[in-house]
Amino acid sequence: MEISLELIGLMGLMALIIIIWIMMSIKDDDTNKKLSRYEQSIDGLAQQNHKLKKEILQLTKNRDKFMSEMDYILEGRVKEQVKQSVFPLIESMREIENVMQSFQDEQVERIDKMEEQKLEINYTPKNVTLSNEKLIITHYKDGKSEALIAKDLCIGIGEVDLVLKLANLK
Repeated sequence: MEISLELIGLMGLMALIIIIWIMMSIKDDDTNKKLSRYEQSIDGLAQQNHKLKKEILQLTKNRDKFMSEMDYILEGRVKEQVKQSVFPLIESMREIENVMQSFQDEQVERIDKMEEQKLEINYTPKNVTLSNEKLIITHYKDGKSEALIAKDLCIGIGEVDLVLKLANLK
């Protein structure tokens, strides 16, 4: 029995195909195992990703709550600092304003008094001429000269002369 070369070649080819098929099956099993592990890893990572997203969302909410609480606390502290630092300054400025106002009022009163005194000094009674006439006549009768009478009464010599002539003393 002679096995033909073709049959041997065909058997060898079949053996080669069977070996390749076995190797491919083994490789396929390894690949499936690796893919299964990758799928499990991906599922685990997806679960972790989902948990992290939840945590991030919760942390964001907590951060927003914390920030609003901090804003409230800081606002209170700022208001307190303003009360402690600015309000005393405002009170000091009001006191200064009151002092300045009272000083201004005092100065206005002084000016008014000075104006009144000026008016009193410049005020000449209506009967000044009559009093001056009596004084001129009295001084002249006492023997004073016209120039001395004018000087004492702060009037002109002509006025003294006129009064004396009208009184028929000269």
